[in-house]
Amino acid sequence: MNETVMQFWGKTRFWWIILILGILLVPAGVWLLFSPMAGYVAISILLGWSLVIFGIVQLLVSSDAVHHSHGWGWWLAGGIFDIFIGFVLVGNLILSELILPYFFAFVLLFKSISNIISSLSMVKANKYWWLYMINGILLLIVSFIFFYTPFMSAYVIIFLSAFAFIYWGINLILFSIDIKPTKRVISY
Repeated sequence: MNETVMQFWGKTRFWWIILILGILLVPAGVWLLFSPMAGYVAISILLGWSLVIFGIVQLLVSSDAVHHSHGWGWWLAGGIFDIFIGFVLVGNLILSELILPYFFAFVLLFKSISNIISSLSMVKANKYWWLYMINGILLLIVSFIFFYTPFMSAYVIIFLSAFAFIYWGINLILFSIDIKPTKRVISY
């Protein structure tokens, strides 16, 4: 009996790296909540390096997913996008302070669209597809907030960023469990 479940993202042996990234993002968000005076510089550096590291992880997952399942193209596109955005944020702090809200908006928009599409493709294969849909819709709303009010006060950006980091971290922790490969039981 073949019990293969075709999922949008596929399974990968690098699931634990995504788990670690999620665990690291939660305290980073908590730190931002309690250190608002650190401001844009800390957020742009932290987000920039987080995106570079997460982009590299996505490239690793895409290379592994090519041989095991479908969905590797989303990993590859997300990895390239995250690495590019991360290096822009880290490389030019003045520029990143001016356009940081737009970077947040585009990153969250990409993540929301990919979660919505993945939820629609998992309707029959995964009973928790609606969690991906809710996640995608929430990320879409937050991305529109960043698009429509890019120059709101620094404190609001810091607090929204902190909550986005905490939410993203929890999402990555739960997501890593979903992409963990299951051991096959061979029955005769």
